[in-house]
Amino acid sequence: MRTQAFLCVVLFIGGDIAAPFSFEKDGKIVISGETFDDNFIKCKAKHDIVDVMVPLNALNYDESMKSISLESMAEIDFDIKRLDMTVFLVEADLKDGKRVDKGLYLCKNGEEKMVLSNGRAAAASTNDNKLVYFGASDGLYVYNVDSKSAVKYGNFSDSIIDIATNEDGKLIYILSEDHKLYNVTNEGADKELLQDVEDAQEIVLDYFENIYFYDSNKDVFIKNADGIIKVLGLPEGRKSLKFLGQEFLKEPYVTLMIDNALYVIYPFGFPYAIAVELSPNALPTANGL
Repeated sequence: MRTQAFLCVVLFIGGDIAAPFSFEKDGKIVISGETFDDNFIKCKAKHDIVDVMVPLNALNYDESMKSISLESMAEIDFDIKRLDMTVFLVEADLKDGKRVDKGLYLCKNGEEKMVLSNGRAAAASTNDNKLVYFGASDGLYVYNVDSKSAVKYGNFSDSIIDIATNEDGKLIYILSEDHKLYNVTNEGADKELLQDVEDAQEIVLDYFENIYFYDSNKDVFIKNADGIIKVLGLPEGRKSLKFLGQEFLKEPYVTLMIDNALYVIYPFGFPYAIAVELSPNALPTANGL
């Protein structure tokens, strides 16, 4: 089994980056593998980390976090180990393009704790509550903060591969293994199929509850109040896509990694290329904001 470090890296674009990087002729910043210093390791996993979710709610953003400013984080001597973050990791064994799921874990105080042996995805609210939901091979779960365990939520048993929720955690979307998207309603008692979303491979919401997804052809779409919009202007021949997860800024966009480059996707279907790329030795198996 492969031991892999979980890393938190904060990039201040337009400011100082205290890590190795280079500028290309077109002004693009290229992040190298040397960026990931061992001093930033928060915990180690027994398998490949294939998903990272940091709850941007009261589980992490409490009174002690409010005292930490962006200015203090930008200082070279800032000790990231001060941030005793609650982080959820999905692990799997990756070999020859195949994935064998190994469960969903809690990373806290530098230690790992199994939360859900068949867990595949996690999503959290972004306000003052502590809601976290898990998608698993047998349905939907909610996180019990006191016992640090997963409790079944709802009365259905769909095999879930992805999950998304909104600011207060009351709007829940689940993506099933057969790539159908559902809206979970009535506190988990019911689910409604979104028939206009087809072949979704991954989903994410922006702050205004627009749904972003891509299909098996690696085309990117947005579902908003006007229907389904296809995102045009993305690079041809793209091989891999991955959303960077829930946003903490109250802005209408999401961030998408295409191969080794980052793009901002706006809800009206416009992509904007960020002047940041990752070199081949810096590509992660998972990422999270």
